Amino acid sequence: MFNGNEKLSIFLEWLTWLVLALVAYNITYEFDKPLEGYRYGATGWVRFVLISIVFGATLQAIFKHFRWEEVEADEEDQADTLETESSWRRRIRSISIFVVPLIYLWLVPRTGFYLTTPFFIAIYMVVLHVKGWKPFIIVPSIVYGLILLIFTRLFYVALPVGSWQAFYDINNAIIVTVRSGL
Repeated sequence: MFNGNEKLSIFLEWLTWLVLALVAYNITYEFDKPLEGYRYGATGWVRFVLISIVFGATLQAIFKHFRWEEVEADEEDQADTLETESSWRRRIRSISIFVVPLIYLWLVPRTGFYLTTPFFIAIYMVVLHVKGWKPFIIVPSIVYGLILLIFTRLFYVALPVGSWQAFYDINNAIIVTVRSGL
């Protein structure tokens, strides 16, 4: 299924993420101070993200190593689609990959993280040519739910609530609901 170079590439990518996360984790000891009312201290969420990076990189390496032939066939189908896609559509798609996150970054301070993020995830999936309706429901729901659980409920991270009044009010209502456990 894989030749030696592909296996080495997978391993080196995983090792790079591991080293990066371990170096960053080691740096967190320089600012590990207790915070009043926050049991995880100043490094709690940083360490969580770094551990998540190692976990995600490991899962990615495992999936790449043991991927099925049907996945390879899907990749060939996508490559054929890209080859038949017109050059101007490819250019628009390539530009969209960079422009959509910039629009999201412009909107978040105004409309708030909590309302804008699920739409951003879904729109970005359109840009990446995700097909089928199930991923558009499942992926944003899981990602958004985990973000709410981890950053809003567990770590009390202050994510932007927006400066436009209606969005501000709705974002704050979401925060209150999530933190109250409903």
